[in-house]
This record gives sequence, structure tokens and C-alpha cells, in this order.
Amino acid sequence: MLKYLYLNNFRNYENLEFRPDGSFIILTGANGTGKSNLLEGIHYLGTGYSFRQARDDNLVRFGSDYFAISGIVSCAGVDYKIDVLYQKEKRKKVIRINNKRVLPGSCSSYLPVVIFSPQDLILIKGAPSGRRRFLDLLVSQLKPQHSKDLHYYNTVLLQRNKLLRGTNTTDADLLPWEQQLSSIGARIWKRRVSVFSQLIDYSSEVFASLSRGRILRGEYKTQVNGIKESDDLEKFQYLFLNEMQKARPVDRKVKFTTVGPHREDFHLYLNDHDARLYASQGEQRLISLALKVGQYRLLISEKRTEPVLLLDDVFSELDEKHRILVLDVMKKGSQVIATTTASFKEEYGRREALTGHITMVYPKNFS
Repeated sequence: MLKYLYLNNFRNYENLEFRPDGSFIILTGANGTGKSNLLEGIHYLGTGYSFRQARDDNLVRFGSDYFAISGIVSCAGVDYKIDVLYQKEKRKKVIRINNKRVLPGSCSSYLPVVIFSPQDLILIKGAPSGRRRFLDLLVSQLKPQHSKDLHYYNTVLLQRNKLLRGTNTTDADLLPWEQQLSSIGARIWKRRVSVFSQLIDYSSEVFASLSRGRILRGEYKTQVNGIKESDDLEKFQYLFLNEMQKARPVDRKVKFTTVGPHREDFHLYLNDHDARLYASQGEQRLISLALKVGQYRLLISEKRTEPVLLLDDVFSELDEKHRILVLDVMKKGSQVIATTTASFKEEYGRREALTGHITMVYPKNFS
């Protein structure tokens, strides 16, 4: 649960303090006033990145050379202080929890967030990197060690790629880095396939209930040939190491590592047809909604905690039936922060000005 948020030089905010007072808050105001930017700041605090796929440089307020986000969150009845500082010139990001420096992504288990946004369609028709990021966030929310392994994997990957750009690199030079990549990569792969299987179970149930029984199926795609979901870490590690060694000639030519978890993806199928190619825009939106509801339900089931729900003007994108689904999720007890351009009459709920252009509305009779 988010108890306090402070944004400094983040997007359009020079300084903003946000103290949510209630379980359901609607931020209303015209387009371009910064409602989505506030949700982006909350999401960043809980994940370490923007849900808009924006680079950190682009989040710095115009004319400044840094942004800072601070927040107080409650997790399992204990309050934690999270601080984020990004320096544009150095391209350096520092995250601290209770004044102790942590890796980016470590905060995902302290402030689990699920965001519903019009940009969710990237999960269906976007690049594989967006799907990996979504899945890795969910895995990290459930299993905190995952974010640390991702960091270590990327550090080792950079070293192997640096060697591949050299002119006199031998197989013996590459082998120690490949052994490390295969060991860390096996753990990343095993967690991903396990959590993805659970996610699809929840999401396919949601999708079937909204689509008159149509079948949503998912498949995690790995580049390691001969591996099955039921196989153990040692087998993946052995096969992954073998694939890297076979790929050395190609990797030397292109000067980067072409095989591994950093290149993998998951595919979604609607009635056994690739959703990216054959699903309509409406069907793709429904699938992305089912994935997010599946994420929410899985977090509740496994962590026994209520994620913060962020709704970025999603009701304008959904018909009445699908709005009811989101509202049903919201009534489970989560803290909900939503944005809209719609206006509300005074009797709808208590109102409070956040900025000169954004009003906070606390609806009555919401439970």
C-alpha cells in the first residue's frame, strides 16, 4: 500500500506531494495535466522503470539534470521508505530502501503494482522485450531473488559481449563467462516458465468467462533446444552452455550474444491461432486485460497481499462488461488509483485539489 509519494523534477512535476487518503482515488482533469505522470511515478517506485517504455532521460523535467522519487509504503504491516535518484549527466540510478542501497527491481516485492493502461497492447503486438519485462516484473514480485539474478546475468552478458568485440578473443576466454551465464540463466528460465504457466492458468479462465468460452493459450519460447518445462536446472544449464558454444561463430560475427534468456519470448494463442497475427484489436485488448487480471489474482494467491491497482484512463477503452470485470477486481480490497478526464458532481464523493489542474475524488459507497 502506498502511504506517501514525493516527485521532484519528474516529468512535468517540479515538486509534488501525494498522500492518498482512502482505498479508491480518482484523479480527474483535462488531458496533458499530468495525471498519467503521477501514475508513472508510483509505478516507477514499485518497479524501477516506466510503464510507458520511456528511457530514464526522458523522465527528467525539462531544464533539470535529475529526477527523484520518494515514497513510504506499507508491506505486511511494516512501513518502508523507498528513494529513487536518477542523474541524467551520469546516467546513474540509485535506489534505496530504508536508506540501504538496493538493485533496481528490488522494490517490486515491497510495493507490488498492477497497471491497466491503453499501452497494454504491447503485450500482444509489441516487441519481445516488453513481454519479457512484464513477465520478469511478475516473477520478481513473487520471488525477490529474480531481480538480483537478472542484474547479475546482464552484468556477465556485458562482459561476454565486450570480449566478442575484441580481435584476439579465444574460446578459452569466453568459457568462464559462458559458464556463469548458463548457471544464472537456468534459474531465470526455471522461474519464468513456472510463473508463466500459473499466469496463463488464471488469465485463460478470465478470458474464457468474457469471450463465451474461447480458449487462450500461452507458450514460453526458449532458444535452448531439447528442454522441457519439467526439466531441472542442471539440464537447462548443460543445454544452454552447449547452445552458446555452437553459436560462437555467429556471435563473433555480429559481436553480441545471440542465445539466452535475454532473447526469449512468450507467445499467446487465441483458439490455437497466433494472437499477434490473427486476433482483432478488440480481441487483443481483451487478452491484455485478461493477462493483467491474471497477474493481480496470482499475486493475491501467492503473496497473500493486495497489489496497488493503477488504472490509466482504461474505462474509456472498455465496454460495460469489461468495466465490470475491472471493478470486481478493484472491490477485493486493493488500493486503487485511477485517472480519467470525466468530471463528477459534488454528491459523487469527497473532492480535494491535488494541483491547480487535477482534482482527487474519493467516491462514496465503494467497498
